[in-house]
Formats: sequence, structure tokens, C-alpha cells
Amino acid sequence: MFFHEVIIKGGFGNQIFCLFYAYKLSLKYKKKIYLNISGYSFGDRKDRAFKLNSFYPPLVDEFKITKNTFAKVLYLFTRFIERFFVKDKKNFIPGDKPFFINYWKNRYIHSGYFQKINQSNLEKKCLALVKKKMKPFINKEKSNYLAIHIRRGDYLNNNHSIYGIIDQKYFIKEARNFLSKNNYEGIRIFSDSPDLIEKHIFMKLHQNIVFDRGGEPVDVFIRMANHKGLIASNSSFSLWAGILGDVENFSIPFYWMKNVKSSILGLKKIKRYECYL
Repeated sequence: MFFHEVIIKGGFGNQIFCLFYAYKLSLKYKKKIYLNISGYSFGDRKDRAFKLNSFYPPLVDEFKITKNTFAKVLYLFTRFIERFFVKDKKNFIPGDKPFFINYWKNRYIHSGYFQKINQSNLEKKCLALVKKKMKPFINKEKSNYLAIHIRRGDYLNNNHSIYGIIDQKYFIKEARNFLSKNNYEGIRIFSDSPDLIEKHIFMKLHQNIVFDRGGEPVDVFIRMANHKGLIASNSSFSLWAGILGDVENFSIPFYWMKNVKSSILGLKKIKRYECYL
């Protein structure tokens, strides 16, 4: 009997990427997959807490959740292997180094952010499955507002400078494009740094500009996903909100990180908007 265990890590958007990978393993091997969430016991960042179970309660029935002492040992083991032995891969974004180890007979541990979804039959089938499963927990009445996710926050820190900040002018340009084709009631801005957003500039596009109230990541995610239009930032959070919310008008930035195009993620059918980082 084979056992496959996936390390879940990162913020909410990255957790969904890891979960997508776990579903892919489940489809491929037709086995119940283990989700190792022990890494969250080593940190105290509220924006990096494990949230998949509160977002999708059936998770605990579909997967085996592990966070015991042995799970922690496995997690620390993969951290060590990743740091000293696994090199960056050209077909993944910098910092995402997916790998697996056959650490014992018929036992495999998988680690990475797995930020790539291509057009293979398996991945298309998996994406359709994930969207179907999540739909009842996301879908509410769609707001006829254009949602714009403007990520700042931790991207402003020097240790996250590789991600780059999307200049406000690119959001303005893409919003103008959306508004020329759709009759939105207003613009709702989602941002972790609302004090840095120049509201008066957006008011040149539409008189009704509101800021999302923020709060728990899952609540914000669901609100973001329930818009008729969404301009995502270079963030897996708004990327997945657009995908799982099946947002009618949805675009992501042409560049995902500094000198790294978003095409590296796959997802070729999603519209891109012009930007430089």
C-alpha cells in the first residue's frame, strides 16, 4: 500500500495550490492523500495560519490531516532538504522548488508551492473537480462591482522585494478597460494597505469607490470571489478568488514577479493585463 503526504504551507492562496496538488495525486493514484499541516505550529503569523479546513469543511473527510510529532519531523526534514539540496526549477517561479522523497518503503512526502497548472488532461480534470467541490462554499449573489486587489503589505518588505509592486497606473488602465465594456455599480478595492491607495485617482473612473472592510482571510476571499469583475494582483489569493469564484470578467498581471511573466503559472486561458515590475 502506498502513502502520499503533501506539506501544506504558505498563506491561504498557496494553501489552495498545495490542495490542488493533493487532489491531483488523489486522482492519479486513486488513494486517500495525507495533508501535513504541522508547519503552522512553528509560526505565529495570523495571515499564515492554516485556513483550508474553515474554508472547506469536507477537507477532513476527504484527506487525512497530520500534525503529530512524526509529521513535524517530516516537515523539518523537507525544509532541510529544500534548503541544501533542491535547486530552483526553470519552469516554476523563483522560490517554488517542488520535490518528493520516497523516505520509507511505499511512503512519499511531497513539498513545494506547486504554482503551475497546465493543460494536461489530469490537471484540467483536477481543476474542474476542485471548482465543483468549492462552489457551494463560495457562491453567493454576485456583486455588480468591479473588484480590484491591490497588494502591498509584506511585498513592501526588503525580504519580499523579489515579488515587485504593481504600480497603481496599471490597475487604472485595466479598470478603465473593464468599465468601458461593463456597467458596474462601483469599484471595490481590496488591499492590505488601504492607506497607500490614492482613492481620488480611482474616482476619476467611477464616483462610487469603496474599500473592502478586511477581516478573516476566508471571509475576504469569499467576498472577493463574488464579484462580476475582478482585477487580480500578483497574488495567489486573488488568482484563486477569480478561478474558484468563476468570475465573469477576470484578469491577472502579465508579470507575476520581477522579470517573471505570469505565463510560468500556466493557466493560459486567463486574460492578462499589461504591467511591469
